[in-house]
Amino acid sequence: MEGKKHIKMELLTLIILVTIVLVFWFMAMASQEGRAIGLVDGQLARCSEKPNCVCSEYPDDQEHFIEPFVIPDSFDNPEQVSHLIKGVLEKAGGKVQIQSNSYLSAIFESRFLGFVDDVEVRIDMSSKRVYLRSASRVGYSDLGANRNRATAIYSLLDKQTTTAF
Repeated sequence: MEGKKHIKMELLTLIILVTIVLVFWFMAMASQEGRAIGLVDGQLARCSEKPNCVCSEYPDDQEHFIEPFVIPDSFDNPEQVSHLIKGVLEKAGGKVQIQSNSYLSAIFESRFLGFVDDVEVRIDMSSKRVYLRSASRVGYSDLGANRNRATAIYSLLDKQTTTAF
């Protein structure tokens, strides 16, 4: 009798694990659909209430806020800045989907199951700021992945802008 109980527990554990993997797999497939939100009234979209997003447009949203990147004075050509940011996004592992002199959109795929996150960048040459939004398409928490990605992108931008001249 004890052996049958043990087999039932192993089977139940296996079913639960398979179910969890399938749920994550379906979520990853769902994240493949869709696209970045884009600009809303000339700014990056606000983050939802979920903790899986960061954005530098809205300092009043402290949970999601990151500082914008300051463009050095030596960069005064929007095309040059856009090209630089495109290179940084690609170096960070992104695939740029849209590029203009004032807006870029890229996707980043996780190594595990291929979850897709969107990174959007708004370049404001009048204030010499680069605003960034990094958000997961599905799920609730990202365990800090978007904040870490934004920090890595800013670090690469800083390195590129200080060595460019």
